[in-house]
Order: sequence, then C-alpha cells, then structure tokens
Amino acid sequence: MRRAWIIAIATLTLAACGSASKTTTVSCVSPFWNSVFATCLPTGWKVLSSDNLRALGVPEETVAAFQITAPRGGQFDTVTVTQEPLAQELTTTDYSQANIAAVTALPDYKLLDKSVVYIDGKESALHVFTARSAADNPIRRYYQLGAVKERTGYTFTGSFPLSITDAEANEVAFILKSVSFVDPATVAKK
Repeated sequence: MRRAWIIAIATLTLAACGSASKTTTVSCVSPFWNSVFATCLPTGWKVLSSDNLRALGVPEETVAAFQITAPRGGQFDTVTVTQEPLAQELTTTDYSQANIAAVTALPDYKLLDKSVVYIDGKESALHVFTARSAADNPIRRYYQLGAVKERTGYTFTGSFPLSITDAEANEVAFILKSVSFVDPATVAKK
C-alpha cells in the first residue's frame, strides 16, 4: 500500500513552493467520474490521461492523477489515486487508519493535521503530514485520504512543497473531500 503511492508521487513531476495569497472560495468547475469514483476539480486543475501516466513511468496501481495546469515555481502540484486489492474485508475507516499507520514509518514523518471526512456517509480521515518518500528525497507536504469500495482500497494523495498557501491547501482539500463512489449523474437525477 505505502509503496504504490510513494512510487506514484516520486515518479510524477513534483510541486513547487507557493507564495502568499489570500484565501479564496473553491468551487467545482470540472467534475470527474471514471466509472469507479468521482471527485471535483477546481479552476486550474486537469486530469492526466492514463497514456500520460504510463509515459511518465507511473505504476499500474495509479488509476488517476490530477495536476495543476500552471506550474508553481516551475513544477506542478499533483494528486494521485492508487488502488490495491484487499485480502480481507475492510471498512473505509480501517483502511484509512492503516494508511496513516503505514506512512508514519516514512523518514522524517510528522503529523500536521488529521480531520474526519465522510465519503458516501463512511468515515475516513484527511491526513496531512510531512515526510520524505525516500531517505534521499526532500521533505514534502502530503494530503492523504483512504477509502474502500468492493474489497479494493483507494488512496488519494496530494504532494506539495513544504510550504504552501492557504489557497493551495484549500484546493487539494476540496479535491479530496469531493471523493465519492457514486456516479454524479445518478445523484443529479434524484
């Protein structure tokens, strides 16, 4: 579980340092649905195609990635989604807690924040921490959310520079808090 998301994050172009800016309201301008999960992207974010992911050498466990369209300091903020088959039934809460426990072993791990979020009524945790994905990599800021659907675990991970603006933090939190396993088209019809 830990290995897949570390490889995915390390392989993609990493994000740059942010600059100070005022906090703004984040709204959905680009709904995403891939027949398994949904989320919503704010202004300035795009979906990376699976062709782009494979060209970058991202492992097959990475089923989606979202990236800021304009570089910040020459690099791009990225949110990746990895999946893994589960050997046993786990709740979203248990899977989220297992992800949190796994990343505490990363070099220079430090918890910054942990808040309860709900994915289709199931409790998870939005886990914000700093760590190195490998001993020789720089310390980065991560936003992570774990969820389960039909014995498959999904990990949503945003990778950022150590210091980011409130607006950047709000964008990644918005993307992660918008995660659902319900087709938005069926919700809109109700």
